[in-house]
Amino acid sequence: MATRAALLDLREQLRASILASEDWQQSYRDDPKTFKALVAGEARLETAAAEYLVGLSQRAPRYVDWSRLPRPVQADAGPVLNNSDPVWKEEEKLLTAAVLSIVTELVATGAIAGESLYGIPMGFSTLDEAVLVAARTQVAQLVSNVTATSRDLIRESIQQSIAAGEDLATAQARLMTVINNPVRAELIAHTESVNAYQTGLKNFGKVTGAVSKTWDGLAGACKICGPMIGKTIPIDDFFQLSNGNEVDHPSAHPRCRCGLIYNYE
Repeated sequence: MATRAALLDLREQLRASILASEDWQQSYRDDPKTFKALVAGEARLETAAAEYLVGLSQRAPRYVDWSRLPRPVQADAGPVLNNSDPVWKEEEKLLTAAVLSIVTELVATGAIAGESLYGIPMGFSTLDEAVLVAARTQVAQLVSNVTATSRDLIRESIQQSIAAGEDLATAQARLMTVINNPVRAELIAHTESVNAYQTGLKNFGKVTGAVSKTWDGLAGACKICGPMIGKTIPIDDFFQLSNGNEVDHPSAHPRCRCGLIYNYE
């Protein structure tokens, strides 16, 4: 019988093939080697996020003081452990350990793609200091966001259980299902893989003297990205999106496949 690790590996290979068949802005595909590494990294990141959420779903019921749910239960019981509680620091450590090496590889992939696309060899790797710093910074923000969202989902699950008048076993089952959500893992991987790649590509641009960047997207891009296509700004400025957000580079939203072109004097 195949082990879980073997099944996950097969799933990653399948996901990478599916991701490679999706619509990407052409610059991602222009270097086949780094494009292959990008989609493989996204597939690994999705697996890592999904496996973390599976574990969290099993631990999450312990992060609720179910005795604080009165009978009849009240919506303001506030049973979820506070953000300052040590269990959440441990969750941050677990998620960091699960994704840091993958994000580091994706940042390096973006920088290496720049070397190929612009014909300027710089010797970037996962050991480069700029790559390591950028990866740690991105992962810290990712972990903070995922943990905050997890706590919100736990609260919302409890609220729904209260409203439905569920017993303890049903409420705990609901909570585990809410946390163990493969769609959430997919969205994390879609967004963070592009962010990491583009961070590495910008690092390449900065080191090699690029002065500006141009947003490049697919024909028929969404209403957020469409107005950005062809827009050129200084390399350290932020793009102003139609939804009010500011971004240094894609992704502009979950599943964004836009890219950037770096310009030299």
